[in-house]
Amino acid sequence: MKSHVILLFAPAIIIAAGFGGRSITTAELNDQYSIFDDFEQTDSLWLFSDKIGAASASGVERAKVAIAGPLGLSSQEAVYFVAVVDNEGRALTSACEYRVTGGVIDARWWSLTLYDSETQHYVPNVINRSSWNSVAIPRADNGNWDITISQTPQDDTWLPSHVGEGRAFELNLRVYNPSDVTRARLLNIELPDVERTSC
Repeated sequence: MKSHVILLFAPAIIIAAGFGGRSITTAELNDQYSIFDDFEQTDSLWLFSDKIGAASASGVERAKVAIAGPLGLSSQEAVYFVAVVDNEGRALTSACEYRVTGGVIDARWWSLTLYDSETQHYVPNVINRSSWNSVAIPRADNGNWDITISQTPQDDTWLPSHVGEGRAFELNLRVYNPSDVTRARLLNIELPDVERTSC
């Protein structure tokens, strides 16, 4: 019986010991922003990580992703950029409207998704849309595109935010199979602008 108890609690003891060395708490692991602690700042407003899904990721980094983040593909397949502020450094909130503009990203495919910052879930909305991707987004002749983020319906590239209240949200840009040139300079490639248009 005693051996069964030891076996039952051994994994928990090992995990606790690993986290104890880093003095990390359950509250910190569940903090919706703690997942970004190990992200790097790009030359723009976006935060970046290529450690998601990487063999070199620490146990704490893996735990944060498992608990708090809609991320996790191998770093060989995808890299992640996250925006929690606009071009002026102001926190993204559904109380305001935004225009996100971008161009060609040298990769096989990319997607831009809006998440509730508190729950890390999609925001329920009448058109059941939480993202746009490099195939579906309407483009100008030069390859540029733009997305409107707001509570109320807008043009054809509307991305709905929370209705009726000002809640924090974040934008997650997943870039799948970036070219070697893109991967070599991920911290300073041209990434989308996030402009607050009204509030």
